[in-house]
Amino acid sequence: MSLESTFHVSLDRIEEGLAVVMTREGHQWLLPVGYLPVGAVGGDVLRVTISVDEEETEKLAGRIHDLQQRLLDRTRERDAR
Repeated sequence: MSLESTFHVSLDRIEEGLAVVMTREGHQWLLPVGYLPVGAVGGDVLRVTISVDEEETEKLAGRIHDLQQRLLDRTRERDAR
C-alpha cells in the first residue's frame, strides 16, 4: 500500500483570495491562493500529491497522548479530593 497518491485537478477560478479547483469527478475544493504554484491561472491543470507525513503523524499522536494524560491526571486529582 502506497503512502502517496497523485492526481490532477483543474483550477477553475480565483476569487477573494481562494482558488476554486475541480476534480475530474466534479468535486470542488477551495484553497488559499498561497497554496498554488506561482503563475497558476484559471484553466490550468494542476498535479496534486498527497502523502502521509509519518514524522508529523507521530508528533501529533504524542501531543494528543500528552493532553489525554493531563486530562486523566486532573480527573484523578479531582476525584481524590
